[in-house]
Amino acid sequence: MSTISSNNKAENRQPNILFIQTDQQRVDTLKSYGGKVCQTPHLNRLAEESVVFDNAYTSCPVCTPARASMQTGLYPFKHGMQTNSYGMGSMVQELPDTPRLLSRQLEQQAYSIGYTGKWHLGFGPGMGEYLRGNLAHVQFADIAGGIRSLPTDVGYEGDDFAGHGGGGMTYPQFRQYLQDNGLTWQEENKVSGHFEWHYASELTSPVESTVEYFLTERAIHFIDEFRKRDKPFFFSLNYWGPHEPYVAPTRFLDLYRDAELEPWPNFYDDRSDKPSIHNIKRGNTTEWADFVPYIKHYYASMSSIDEQIGRLIDYLKRHDLYDNTVIIFTADHGESLGIHGGLCDKSFFMYEETCRIPLIVKPAAGLDGSRMEKSFVGTCDIHATILDLAGAGAPPEGTDGRSFAPMLEGQMVENWPDSIVTEGAGLEAAMFTQRMIRKGHYKYVFNCGDLDELYDLQADPYEMTNLIGKENYRNTLAEMRQSLADWMTLHDDGLLRQYKRMRIEQ
Repeated sequence: MSTISSNNKAENRQPNILFIQTDQQRVDTLKSYGGKVCQTPHLNRLAEESVVFDNAYTSCPVCTPARASMQTGLYPFKHGMQTNSYGMGSMVQELPDTPRLLSRQLEQQAYSIGYTGKWHLGFGPGMGEYLRGNLAHVQFADIAGGIRSLPTDVGYEGDDFAGHGGGGMTYPQFRQYLQDNGLTWQEENKVSGHFEWHYASELTSPVESTVEYFLTERAIHFIDEFRKRDKPFFFSLNYWGPHEPYVAPTRFLDLYRDAELEPWPNFYDDRSDKPSIHNIKRGNTTEWADFVPYIKHYYASMSSIDEQIGRLIDYLKRHDLYDNTVIIFTADHGESLGIHGGLCDKSFFMYEETCRIPLIVKPAAGLDGSRMEKSFVGTCDIHATILDLAGAGAPPEGTDGRSFAPMLEGQMVENWPDSIVTEGAGLEAAMFTQRMIRKGHYKYVFNCGDLDELYDLQADPYEMTNLIGKENYRNTLAEMRQSLADWMTLHDDGLLRQYKRMRIEQ
């Protein structure tokens, strides 16, 4: 087992914390998780002195709910942002500013706290002009009241990028950055058509004109200010990529242009035993060759992000910050890219590719080698861990997460949960209630109003065979359904009563 390096011990004080989050990243883009094609040398090196969490799961495979869980430590059914903000099914549109927020908790520990990049937890009154369809005829209370919840509204120093962002390239701040540095944004060779609005393109302007370069510059700018103060810092750097649009700089796209990509092991799925709701996110093609260009751009986008993470790490080392900075790298959720017969995007299905997330954590002093941690952890646990590392102790009452900080030291955590749950509530105009529980090597998915799913991930890691109707798995199904009910009871999930009536009290 790797141990914290004794000749590299950080000072006995609160560590700096650098939190890096990508958007919609599959774990198999990383060598640490068995990835063999996507090139991420800087994250590979980071993993070599970090704890790599092999069973990390998002609270919800949709942007706003997962990001709100990161800020609150609560599952979406508790914080109310259950689908993307200002979308059907989201009870809360602007993240409420409460003492339990990560930012407010860190303020209490005298941290300088900063934020840049994707937020997607508020838009403010200006959202009114962007409403479409049914929602254009509704007066949202937040808009009517002039309520706005952006990073600087909840205590962060940094940048406010309202709404989703769509890749980040249209914000005035980014456009001003390009102008100030004599740069242009040159997108060419656009490909589209595999799924609704998704597209991929090549960015032929310099790497300095990428959104990820810009965001890294902003992170360095704020950390440079923070390091001059006599207190620790927490900085949250949030890339829009590799989420679509898959805009890939030429230099990184060149890494994959001639690559032969084998179909995903679960690409050819006849879907005969799968819920019909999955078809909402089925693409316009079932040909593997049609997905390959998008996957290449996706990989190239991730490689571009990786280079910028390396640039930020180099900055920390040059300024003697690295050895007292905990680095947490993760994603809000994963991505499908054609799995199971052409599924695109996320939500509505609880496959590993969309629910499992990368989680690499470098303790302040680093490790003498990479260590794989098999315990089940989730988005809410990251929230609790950051607070623990900062000296806040136990998270606020009602929090759904626990601190895994002792695991970074190679210690056992008493009574750590033996399962993890991911929640779903649908997306856009289609509401759909789901709960997924992982326990042992089994996965059970409650699909309200549709066919449930049961998978043995040890025998069937690519989730090809739904065991829900198999007589020899009847006892396993009953146990998994009861385990989910027990989890709901423990976490005060309001769905419990209806779930028990539909699946247990039969």
